[in-house]
Amino acid sequence: MRRGIVLAGMWVAGCAGVFAATDAPPQVDWKTMLPMVQLAVRHAFPMVAEQAHYPASIAKTADVAPGVQVALVDLGMGGYTEEMTVVRLEGETPVAARFKGRDEKIVPMTFLSGTEEGKGGSVELVPKDHVVFAGHWETKKKKKLKCGGEAYRWDDTAKNFEYEKKLTKSMSKEFCAKVAARPAVAAPAVPAAAAAAPASN
Repeated sequence: MRRGIVLAGMWVAGCAGVFAATDAPPQVDWKTMLPMVQLAVRHAFPMVAEQAHYPASIAKTADVAPGVQVALVDLGMGGYTEEMTVVRLEGETPVAARFKGRDEKIVPMTFLSGTEEGKGGSVELVPKDHVVFAGHWETKKKKKLKCGGEAYRWDDTAKNFEYEKKLTKSMSKEFCAKVAARPAVAAPAVPAAAAAAPASN
């Protein structure tokens, strides 16, 4: 009888592993979804879409949290700096991700990427911390550097990214130290200690 109980327990454990593997969402073919992604960002940012010089494109993708597949999207504004946003999936439909900022407002956001005339920015997907990090800097008069950033962590209950004070402080400190060390070079990506995983297509 004892042997039967042990075997039954092993069978249940094996089934649980099968179910867990089956529950994992399949990887998204973002290239195929590009037209739907473009529609999503036009809906979220109609004024930006009207001024865009070329169609929105996908710059990077990642699983920013378990089961949360997102794409970093270039909105097509052109120039030395670009406006970027984050798109995620609701079921099989791409939608602009929503961010809860310091002011508690929950809205889709755009972020600066690149450098131009003494200012610049960088936005990164950071799966390790379930975060979207946006760093930005500007050189003021007498070459005084003004630098900062924001970290937004995925909230699986609210289904949005929320401003995270502790990560904002640590990530911004490392980001700005790198900017200060090489002000004439393009803004660095997110700190190496919290580097994003390789993009998945």
